Amino acid sequence: MGTPEVAVPLLKTLNEISDIALVVTQPDRAMGRKRRLQATPVKVHAEKLGLTLVQPERVKNNPELLAALQDVRPDVIVVVAYGKILPESILQLPKMGCVNVHYSLLPAYRGAAPVNWALVNGEEKTGVTLMKLDKGLDTGPVIASSVVEIDPLDNAPRLFEKLTAMAVEMLREKLLIYMKGERIAVPQDEEMASYAPIIQKEDGKLDFSMPASDVHNRIRGFQPWPGGFSMLNRRMFKFLETGLPENSLSLLSPGTVAIQKKSMFIACGDGRLLPILRIQPENRKAMDVASCINGGYLKEGDRFESP
Repeated sequence: MGTPEVAVPLLKTLNEISDIALVVTQPDRAMGRKRRLQATPVKVHAEKLGLTLVQPERVKNNPELLAALQDVRPDVIVVVAYGKILPESILQLPKMGCVNVHYSLLPAYRGAAPVNWALVNGEEKTGVTLMKLDKGLDTGPVIASSVVEIDPLDNAPRLFEKLTAMAVEMLREKLLIYMKGERIAVPQDEEMASYAPIIQKEDGKLDFSMPASDVHNRIRGFQPWPGGFSMLNRRMFKFLETGLPENSLSLLSPGTVAIQKKSMFIACGDGRLLPILRIQPENRKAMDVASCINGGYLKEGDRFESP
């Protein structure tokens, strides 16, 4: 059971190590300006692999889906970013339960956006957890977990790539061991739990009165959506990539643009300058800072608005 692109490598791995009786993904959705129906990435690859596929609109109180699952009598259901909460009737159906691949070191960062919030909060490490689902939100017992180091310049897409590579390795090494009964799922420590809520568009609004490292973390954590953005002269600018904050201190007011040769910086609340590497002015394509400077989109002394 899975939906987005991040689930595709795990689908391929499962197909290599086991027999997939059924793939469940979300329905085709209207996308883009022309609102054309678009299949989920998992559907596209499941069809390429010749796998049986269903796309229920809902999973709760759906006798057709339940019957389809009962017909294939699964030993286990592997869930990777499916996008819907499974009812008790499905959780209890497989012999070995429903196993979820979660991109954090549970019980830390339970919830919808663990990768993004780990970056926003400046974590130095995260990981992948293989867990048995129960009726709670990522509260089930842990089968296995592996640590992934976070580079200070990683953004969400780059970190997703690292975590997916680790998840593929974990499925290969741990899932079949668990299926044979040779690995016991261990309950989580509830006192150590933290949460990663659904991202809202407003989360991307930047406040340059914050320390430069916090601004940097929000920009990289909220890529590609909603991105880190701020307003200048009633025009929105998206900050797509930043470097590590400068160690030297500046007397510029927070939000002020500083240009040195072909480099651009934004002053932040702790007095440090944040290097800007890629930016997107409203109604323009993404560009490097040299193009931004040459195009006159930003100049020395411009100051972004406070939230």
